Amino acid sequence: MKNNIFIIISASLFVLLLLSSCEQDISVTPPVTPVPVASVIIQSEPVGASIYEDGRISGVETPDTLNWLQEREYSFTLKKKYHKDTSFVVHPLEDSSQMIFIDYYKNSSMLGNADFSSIPDNVDVYFQNKFIGTTPFSMSGIKPGESYFVFKKENHRGDSILVPVYSSQISKVKVELADTTYWVDYSDMTSGIHDNVISSVAVDQNDVVWVGSKNGVSSYDGREWQYYSSDNSGLIGMVINSIKVDKENNKWFATNSGISKYNGSIWVNEATSTSPTFPNNWVEDIEFLEDGRKIIATKNGLGISSNNEWKVTRFGTDPYANWFTDIAVIDENDIWITHKNNGLLHLDGSRFGERFFSDENSPDLIFSYNSVAIDEDEVWFGHSINETNGIVGLSTFSFSDNNFNRIRYQALWGIDVYNIKIKNGNEKWIASRNGLFVFNDYNNRKLYNTQNSPLKSWGIFDVAFDSKGDAWIATDGAGLYHFKVTQLK
Repeated sequence: MKNNIFIIISASLFVLLLLSSCEQDISVTPPVTPVPVASVIIQSEPVGASIYEDGRISGVETPDTLNWLQEREYSFTLKKKYHKDTSFVVHPLEDSSQMIFIDYYKNSSMLGNADFSSIPDNVDVYFQNKFIGTTPFSMSGIKPGESYFVFKKENHRGDSILVPVYSSQISKVKVELADTTYWVDYSDMTSGIHDNVISSVAVDQNDVVWVGSKNGVSSYDGREWQYYSSDNSGLIGMVINSIKVDKENNKWFATNSGISKYNGSIWVNEATSTSPTFPNNWVEDIEFLEDGRKIIATKNGLGISSNNEWKVTRFGTDPYANWFTDIAVIDENDIWITHKNNGLLHLDGSRFGERFFSDENSPDLIFSYNSVAIDEDEVWFGHSINETNGIVGLSTFSFSDNNFNRIRYQALWGIDVYNIKIKNGNEKWIASRNGLFVFNDYNNRKLYNTQNSPLKSWGIFDVAFDSKGDAWIATDGAGLYHFKVTQLK
């Protein structure tokens, strides 16, 4: 009987719980009045203005739509760099979409102004390829933002400047154009040249300029620059010690890894890996005989090409005793060569004649012989000074009637001479650590350096001449210079 009572009570409790659960399931929350929904579409010219709503950034830019707005008054502000802020009030209506378009440029106070000046005056200024005035002048009504202005003047290097223009402000724009009447500089800041430390330069028969450095080769045809490296061409080595052009207009590059020949489309290389008789991969200089044979000065021997082989001359087995540095050719029986440590040597035909200044007691042992050139009467050779008490930088050796006479030039004492070029048979161009010496007559010499010319480097490594007679100058750190010598006359 007790068990039955328990069952009845449990059943009753279950029914009560079930009824309670059912009441919760069928209960209904009283309806909430919906919030009025409105939207505003904001557009602008120019686009990209940040939208602020009641002083807070919305996180969107024009053009965009702001939704879920209430039917009340909103304060919007558009912010855009270089432009004045633009504010407006909008009262959106329930269940509506309102469009707002802000044209910055219909408000003249949104525009900016600029004052243009230059050194020298009377420079023409262009904007979006249209001529706008000649300096000095002012311009108003400029749309805010960053705009390029181009400056041009005859016999000056053109320039372009990115000018920031702000609403209701005056931007001061001043340029200084380099005068190119006599000098034109080509650095990695002003041109497509690949390096500013230029070790060698040559001009081919088409007046294309070729320059070398420790980082490959660049060429310039008067309009465009091209860059050649071991990665994008057949150039065998990246360190360019010398560049020469032969009578077929082939370009030859003496490198740290052999020699490269380039005819404008095909590269041909020679090195110890391709020519078993090749003297050494580090090639300082290359010259040509009338019959087309090549002579190369290397770190370990002098090589003369013959029947696809190289005849090599060395002094002993010590590599340092065989470091040849520069070559000057009169003909196949009259060749002058500088040896880094042993002075000046003369090659008569296929054998060496006299060796000059190679005596162990010679004070010249404190020098490195690194350049040689020949004018009408003399052999000119230059030194790098290896010790602080070194004096000689430039010397000549007269060789008429087999009566040799050495002259040391005091103006270059203690100055490294890197290269010597002879122009028009007798005019000497001496590339040195202290600038560029030019003379027919030593007593009437001229010196060009940072103090009296646009050159921005004291060190001059090499010089070459184009068909006009103008000079192209390789510098230590300031790139390449075109010296319009013919304009001086």
